[in-house]
Amino acid sequence: MAAMTTATLAPAASLGIDPLDFGLADRLATRPAGQGRLLIGKAADAFTSGPCARPGLLFVPGAYHGAWCFAHYLDYFAHAGLACAAVDVRGHGPLPQHADFIRAGIADLAQDVIAALDVLDGPVIVVGHSMGALPALLAATQRPVTGVILMAPSPPANLPGALALPPVPEDAVRRAPADTEIRARFLATSPERDVSAVMRRITPESPQVLNDRYLLRVPVDPAAITAPGLCLEAGLDTHDRHPPGQDRAIARLFGFDHAVLAGQPHCMMYGDDWRASASVILDWHRKRFG
Repeated sequence: MAAMTTATLAPAASLGIDPLDFGLADRLATRPAGQGRLLIGKAADAFTSGPCARPGLLFVPGAYHGAWCFAHYLDYFAHAGLACAAVDVRGHGPLPQHADFIRAGIADLAQDVIAALDVLDGPVIVVGHSMGALPALLAATQRPVTGVILMAPSPPANLPGALALPPVPEDAVRRAPADTEIRARFLATSPERDVSAVMRRITPESPQVLNDRYLLRVPVDPAAITAPGLCLEAGLDTHDRHPPGQDRAIARLFGFDHAVLAGQPHCMMYGDDWRASASVILDWHRKRFG
């Protein structure tokens, strides 16, 4: 069984960057990938010019989110010398939501992740956040990956004791969360925090995607994933969706390492202390791959 570790993180230096400023995402190069698109980090030459010695990172966002939510991570890992990219799956980020988006499920989003893996040249670690963990895992069962990282992941259907949630109506797309939910669930921040920068970018979500997760309709075969992995648990996550022990159980199911990131909100990639979560990923990468 993989080693199970717990990390308690101290606040990272602010460096004067607003964690809710996602402007970098608007300046990065893009490439089509299936019905989605790739947002390419600054140091992504290894993805486009041949295999590299150290694996790059492909980030998969969760429900309502697009590749923009990893803007800080793309900059951070690019400056660390790693190839990196994030994927806008169909209907997310700036991509249009066509009439058939209402019928898109997690298996469809996984096809966009697979298309992204096919575009990238060289060894890749796929990184899925929240609901994005499920298409990331599905893609890892169908394409060779060098590693898998799950951030505050949604559980697969075959996780013993996985928590199901009430379904949403399937006759309309689900509107994006309100500012109160962004503050409380995504960021674990004060009720007065200005989250308009997030609200401008999140999108409505397919009800099929949500119910695939809520009703536990997406199993993932652990035997189909042979790469090493890491499961990051957000210490400030809400227990209604991430009950105590669930993230550790996901790590155990797949034989991944597990770390509890104390003080981190659900959306740790743009929380106030996002560098701390990024540093845990970078440390794991260096220990595994040099």
